[in-house]
Amino acid sequence: MQFTTKKDYAYEQIKNDILSGKLLPGDKLVIRDLAKQYDMSYIPIREAISQLFHEGLVHSVPYTGTRVAEVDIEKIFEITALRYEVEDLCLRTAVPHITPADVAALYEIFEELQTLYRAGDLKRYMVVNHSFYAYLYDRSPYSHIRGQIDELYKVSRTNTSLVAPGYIPKSLEQHRELIQLAEQGDVNGAVLCHRTQKREALRAVFGVMRDVVLHPQLLEGSPVSAFYRRESIENDQAALLRQLDRLEELFSFS
Repeated sequence: MQFTTKKDYAYEQIKNDILSGKLLPGDKLVIRDLAKQYDMSYIPIREAISQLFHEGLVHSVPYTGTRVAEVDIEKIFEITALRYEVEDLCLRTAVPHITPADVAALYEIFEELQTLYRAGDLKRYMVVNHSFYAYLYDRSPYSHIRGQIDELYKVSRTNTSLVAPGYIPKSLEQHRELIQLAEQGDVNGAVLCHRTQKREALRAVFGVMRDVVLHPQLLEGSPVSAFYRRESIENDQAALLRQLDRLEELFSFS
C-alpha cells in the first residue's frame, strides 16, 4: 500500500492496531510513544489521531488524554450491515468493467492472501483482504457509491480474519470463485458469491463472540477482547446474548 503523506501512514498503522486488537478499548494513545514507534515527528501523529477521533475510533478523556474508544457493538454491526448492502450494489456495477488485467491483479492479491495465511500473518492478511475488495469495488464507475463504502469502512471495526481465523480457508475458496465469476462477467453469480461470503464470515464471527460471552475465560488472549471486557460479560451476560440474537436476526441468520 502506498501512502501519500506521513499522516496517512500513521493513520493506517494506528487504525490497523485498533482493528487487530493490538490496541484495545481504553488503551491510552501517547503521541510521544507513537512518534518513536513509527519514527516520525509529533505532527503527523496528531493529525492521524484527529482523523481517528472524527471517525469515532478514539476519544478524549478529561485529565487522562486520548484513548481507544469503547465499542458500541450494535452500532458497529448495523453499519456493517449497511456497508454490505452498498458493497453488493458497487460490485454489481463493477463486474461489467473487469478487464483481463484486473483479473490478473486480483489473482496476484489472492496469491498474497494465501501466502499470508500460511505464514500466520493475520494482521497483514486483514489489510490485504481489504485491498482485494477495494480493488473490485474501484472498477465501478460510480464514485459516490465507492465513496459511501469508504466512509462506512472507516467506522467499522469488524475483522473476521482475526476474530474467526478458522473461516479463512473457506473464504479463500470463495475469493477464487468470485474472481472466476467476475472474469466471466457473471454479475448475478458474483453478487451472490459475495453476499454468501460476507454472511458466512459474519456467522463465524458471531459464533466466536457467542462462545466468549458464554465462557468469559476464553476472552483472555482472544481478538474478541477488542469488543468485550470480561467484567462487562460477567455483569451483563444475558443482555449481551440478547444483543447477539438481535444482530444475527439483522443479518438473517437461521
